[in-house]
Amino acid sequence: MTCTEFETKLTTLYQTLFDKELVVNSEPDKYWLNSFTPFVAAIEDKDFPFFLFVEEVGDTIEFCINIRQRDLFQVKKDEINSTEDFIPQIKIKDEWKPYEFEFSTLLLTEYVDWLWNQVPNKLEMQIGSYGLYVPIKKYWNQFFNPFSYPNKIWVGKEMRSVILIQNESNLLKCLAKDKVTLNIAQKILEI
Repeated sequence: MTCTEFETKLTTLYQTLFDKELVVNSEPDKYWLNSFTPFVAAIEDKDFPFFLFVEEVGDTIEFCINIRQRDLFQVKKDEINSTEDFIPQIKIKDEWKPYEFEFSTLLLTEYVDWLWNQVPNKLEMQIGSYGLYVPIKKYWNQFFNPFSYPNKIWVGKEMRSVILIQNESNLLKCLAKDKVTLNIAQKILEI
């Protein structure tokens, strides 16, 4: 995915939940992070920032996503300024290793999880069986389903809502534009 495609996906998620236009930052330095920043900054009354920290270290940028406090990531400065996606590195036992998934995949799925912690209209439930996918496929579009990545994103077809499926923990998180939409989503998901 290119940085422009990434911004388009962020815009879709943002407009689905908040129904507002957002001015995207077009600064050329730290292109990927700058394209991401307005979508985080636009969330008023945040409980906590998306990034725990972002720090330049030599020719790399190290960062930690707040909801993944145990994971330290690293990207090269020339990668972060590129328009093309790339593979970040993750620190495992004091050694940097490729993360296996693209930067956009990490940021998009973690952004939805972070949003779930920020919005008032949300629900969380255990995924009991694959039967849950029947109503999900009927009322939500598969929005982001990267090959082999455990987290998947679905966006409401008619209702303004987003679903994050976290396969590793068997959790479904639903974020909705308002309380009415959340109640409708909850009734659909109760199988």
